[in-house]
Amino acid sequence: MRKTIALSIALSIALSGAAALSAESIPQLQAASEAAIKSAAAAPGDYAANWTAAKACRSYGNELVTQEAIGWKELAKAAAREGMKYGDLACKLNPSGVEGWYYYGLNVGTYSDCVSILSAISEGLKGKTQKGFESAYAINKNYDSGGPMVTLGRFWQVLPGIAGRDLKKSEKLFSEYLAAYGSSPDANKDAWLYRGELYKDQGKKDLAKADLQKAASMGAKDAAKLLAEIK
Repeated sequence: MRKTIALSIALSIALSGAAALSAESIPQLQAASEAAIKSAAAAPGDYAANWTAAKACRSYGNELVTQEAIGWKELAKAAAREGMKYGDLACKLNPSGVEGWYYYGLNVGTYSDCVSILSAISEGLKGKTQKGFESAYAINKNYDSGGPMVTLGRFWQVLPGIAGRDLKKSEKLFSEYLAAYGSSPDANKDAWLYRGELYKDQGKKDLAKADLQKAASMGAKDAAKLLAEIK
């Protein structure tokens, strides 16, 4: 299973909480990202234009990764680089705004899907991603229906041990999200998937099964694979 630095979430998937899109949506997402980039380039001092461009790049890049479209690694990497650029500009324009930090971090997640977590860390992205997700959480952890809780939790979960992996922080954040949003009909299934994976890795079989079964019932494709590995 592919892991992101969320330094994702999907964060795979959708760490943004958005529903999965069909393969036919890729051209539309590409067009939307190009239009958003054009708007941001024409208004470099406009905070909303810059974070909107970062968000559009993330949506396009993440869908390329999810669908494993032809040439997805290079295309998604390029989209993520653009998203990181505009997310970073948004953060500089308005450090107190949640959107710039959040979409910057999500774009690093997409970039990491394309080049690997270790490569992203070697490029110095770990610290900036941590700051991005921690800032988004501190400013408004309920943004995007609790997205900053899930993305920050995933960040601490998928880091290599040598880079500071912290499963206690990760579990706390996933549990915080599920306590706040778990009963919502639009709850992010990946929160159960990620916490179930965490419990599995810790040998907490019953807790892992409960979370993974919940994730599987909601359509998380990797949940069944993880359940099959629990003996």
